[in-house]
This record gives sequence, structure tokens and C-alpha cells, in this order.
Amino acid sequence: MFFVPESKGKTQERMIPLIRAWVARGLAKQGFRVRDIATALSITPAAVTQYVKGRRGGNLKELDRFGSILDALLEKAGKRVRSNLGPIEMAEIMDVIYQISAASTGQRLLQSRSGEHEDVEALKMLKERLQLELIAAQRCLELTNKINDEYSKLLLRMIASDSIRHADVVSQVISWIETGHTTAFQPPDLSFLKSMLEIEDKAKESSLAEKIEIPHPVAKVLLNSIDMDEEKHEKIVGKLLRLLPRSSK
Repeated sequence: MFFVPESKGKTQERMIPLIRAWVARGLAKQGFRVRDIATALSITPAAVTQYVKGRRGGNLKELDRFGSILDALLEKAGKRVRSNLGPIEMAEIMDVIYQISAASTGQRLLQSRSGEHEDVEALKMLKERLQLELIAAQRCLELTNKINDEYSKLLLRMIASDSIRHADVVSQVISWIETGHTTAFQPPDLSFLKSMLEIEDKAKESSLAEKIEIPHPVAKVLLNSIDMDEEKHEKIVGKLLRLLPRSSK
């Protein structure tokens, strides 16, 4: 089953209890108390009991093939409980839903047959890249569950997340080409873009990789990746600014 036929809002609304139920049952299997699971998921103990007994949350079998994505959230929830760090944020649940939806859409496109189209070579190239991105994400997530080094886990999850986002972009381009439909460009607000540039400028002023001393070699790589992302974001915002109509600048 794919999570794509409905509108995005309906898909997200339907998947939130599924994700919570999956994590609740996973934590219960690890021996966590009902009240601690409730705190981790920002729900009531009664809801946890319903999830664990399968009386609420829906059919979780449709999530089985996305276990490698969900395992990261399950592990994070367990750490929150053990360290008393508070509940999983809704943004973290929504990110998991996004990753599942993006991966599911990519798989559906790979399984679909392409009809006659003038851009057949472009579609072939895009589908090959889509498959590579999905494979890379899957392998990184699978390896994450086999290692104990927390920094290496973070690095692999980051690569997997990037690959899923790449797959989402490629999937969208494939859909545009196959359907012949594109959406009109809706430029971001100028004040928003300028505020983002200010944030990126401030972030670049303090390079984490250069100023934070930490002995773990992978931790250094992770900090460096943050600095690289800040540079990338600044370039992206700059390009968006150049796309704005002159009248709005």
C-alpha cells in the first residue's frame, strides 16, 4: 500500500496515529512503562494502552517496509525517556511521515510503466537516479541499525535523509514530465528571503568545525556538514532572490 493517493494533509493526518502506535508498541516491547511512553509521545497513558493492544492506531503492517526509517524515531524516543529529555516533537514525527511518503512515491514511480513520451531518455535517466537514491537511503538506514557508534549513526541517517529528499525532487520532476503539467512559480516573500540571508550570514560567522574541539573524527565530519549546509542555503536563497521580479526588489 502506498501513502500517496490522498491529499498531503489527509495522508499526514492519517499517518500520525500510525506512527505513534508503531513507536508505542516498539517502546513497550523494550520494557518501557506506559506513563513514560505517553510522555515520550505527548499522549495519554490510556492512548498508549490502546495502541499497544492494537485497539487504536490502525493496521501497522503497511509500515513494515519502512521499518528502517521508523527505527530512528523509535531509538530517539527511547533515549528521550532514559535521559528525561522530554517528548518527541511533532516536527520529528512529520519528518518521518515526509520520508515515508517520499520513499513510497519514488517506489510507485519506479514500478509504473512509462508511456510513449518525447523525453524518454530524460525519464530513463531520472528513474535510474531515483532508484540509486532510494537504494542509498535504504542501505544507510539498514547499516545504522547494525552499529553502536552514535556519531556514525547520525552521519548515516543524515545521508539517508538527504537521499530521500533527492528522491523526492527527482520524483516530482518525473511527474512533471510524464503529465506535462507544471505549477506556476510562486516567489517567496522578499522580507522572508532577506531574513534568511541574515540568519545564514550569522551562522557562517561562527564555523562549528573550526571552533568546536571534539575528539571523535565523525563528530568533526558532522559539524563540517552543518557548515557546508549553511553555505549551500546561502547560495540557494541568493538564487531565489535573483528570480524575484524587479518590481518586488
